[in-house]
Amino acid sequence: MSGIAGLVGENIRLLRKKRGLSQEQLALRADINASYMGQVERGEKNPTIDVLSKIAFALQTPLERIVNVVPNPDAADDTDDEGYATKVAHQMNGLSLKEQEAVYKFVKQLVQFKEIQ
Repeated sequence: MSGIAGLVGENIRLLRKKRGLSQEQLALRADINASYMGQVERGEKNPTIDVLSKIAFALQTPLERIVNVVPNPDAADDTDDEGYATKVAHQMNGLSLKEQEAVYKFVKQLVQFKEIQ
């Protein structure tokens, strides 16, 4: 990994992991090849701005955050601490409405169980 492609790839990898996604999941959401996604993350490929835009959309993050060439985007913006509710919401992306409802009901039961204790 070298140069700006490596830094952009590292940004994508950190953001993907922060959202609890695998490379395959992100590639599917971005409608790009999973092998290509790995090459982008490793800095081996220089994606077009259109591909970067798809990745940003799939990560639900501004494109500017992906192309930020600060070596560690989390160090540059510590105020972006996501709570677990946001992480759960990211995981629910791509689920059908019925699946989202099932997850919601499960979480609701967990919260109610905790309140009983």
